[in-house]
Order: sequence, then structure tokens, then C-alpha cells
Amino acid sequence: MPYVERNESGAVIAVASTPDAGGGEKEFLPLEHADVLAFLAALSAGKEGGSASLAMMASDLRMIRVIEDVVDLLIQKNVIIFSDLPQAVQSKLLLKRGQRERLFGKGGDIIGSSEGIL
Repeated sequence: MPYVERNESGAVIAVASTPDAGGGEKEFLPLEHADVLAFLAALSAGKEGGSASLAMMASDLRMIRVIEDVVDLLIQKNVIIFSDLPQAVQSKLLLKRGQRERLFGKGGDIIGSSEGIL
């Protein structure tokens, strides 16, 4: 998750993966935070078309989380077998699951638990 550095006016001027990367004081923000998305959108858009890029980036992040939850559900229902996935996919899924649990706790997924629905 990103640690951001701000300028005097409060705008994000740098994003790092650790609080001690680079110089300056870092503030932790969730990846979905509007300031992080605006910074990344400005970088990817070269300062032009920032709001369209920001909207697309935010949409992509939400979609990625939904896909992760769907994959977890398919694994839980034994529709797909985790060990049948390529090693790189397994590693990424485990890393993301661990990050999400540290940030949001066990129930921090978008779809939520299917227990008790039916």
C-alpha cells in the first residue's frame, strides 16, 4: 500500500511502497484514496485527461477486487483448485489476500462471505 509525500499545498508529489523510501515525511493512504489515484492518473496521462484516467483507474481497481473475490469464491466452492493455478498467480493471490486481511480484517472483501445467505 502506498505511502505518499505531499508538497506545501498538500498535493501528493511522490508515492512509495515503504514509509522510509526516499526522503521527506510519508503518510499512509489506501490505494483507492482519491489523492493517490489523482497522482497516478496525472502521471499516466501526462497531466492531460486526468479525470478520465482517474475514473478509469478507479474502475479498474474496483474490478480487480471483484475478480479476486470471485476467484476466492470459486476456490472455496471447489470449482477451481488453487494448486492448479500457475505459481505466479498463486503467489499474487496469497500476497493480495494477506494485504487485504492486514488492512481490512478477515471480512474485508467486496463480495463478502457467502455464509448465511441461503
